[in-house]
Amino acid sequence: MNRLVMGLVAGAALVVFGAIAHADDTALTKGAANYKPYAVKHIEEALAGAKELQAAVKAGDVKAAQAAWIKSRKGWEASEPITGEFFSDLDEAIDAWPDSKKGYHAIEAALFSDKLNEIGSPVDELVSNLEEFSKKLSDPSFSFTPQGLLNGATGLAYEVGENKSKGGESPYAGTSAVDMHENVEGIEAVYNLVFADALKSKDPKLAHKIDEQIETVEGLVKVKTLKELDQPKLSKAAEELAVLMQSSAAPLGLEKPKLGD
Repeated sequence: MNRLVMGLVAGAALVVFGAIAHADDTALTKGAANYKPYAVKHIEEALAGAKELQAAVKAGDVKAAQAAWIKSRKGWEASEPITGEFFSDLDEAIDAWPDSKKGYHAIEAALFSDKLNEIGSPVDELVSNLEEFSKKLSDPSFSFTPQGLLNGATGLAYEVGENKSKGGESPYAGTSAVDMHENVEGIEAVYNLVFADALKSKDPKLAHKIDEQIETVEGLVKVKTLKELDQPKLSKAAEELAVLMQSSAAPLGLEKPKLGD
């Protein structure tokens, strides 16, 4: 093959490779856009629950306040793949754990000890922060990046295995198992809406493994209380899911997410 032909072949290969890479980027970008309504919906649920909590505290209704806190947490926990990755300052203000000076967990102990008189200002601040979060997330100019979504979902899977499985995040409310279930639902939403189709075309075996591992983790967190939770199995399964999701980065053309701090 002469040099001219070799050059033309090499050039054609680069064009084809570039077209494939662009197609992959476009698919992931579209997936990220498709995920945004899911995140908006669940943050709106978190905000709605917080506003109900605020009203119940002002009315002195302990049971309603506790139910509203739990409702708000469900929306928030389902959104956790994106909270710290894209809105770190607000995430710290809303859901710092275990050293919480404000947000959900600063409210939790007093609320579930029936001490409504201690949480008026923290609840008002929680509502304000969730309103700001919802406003920023819903802004038409805001968009998720595929890399950030993979980082967030992978990191949350690891957090469930490494930390949350060992004692839970909401001991006073008794909803730690619910927290983890919502987390896994959130991870599954990111994976299915953004990455699943692209990965199946690139590495179907890895895609199948991730599907199976999500189902395994989901099955382990479908319990009512931490007493029913097989903590060693969940820790192992969730960390394995995180490693599998890490492995998806290369075939997806993304950087490998880091695990832990």
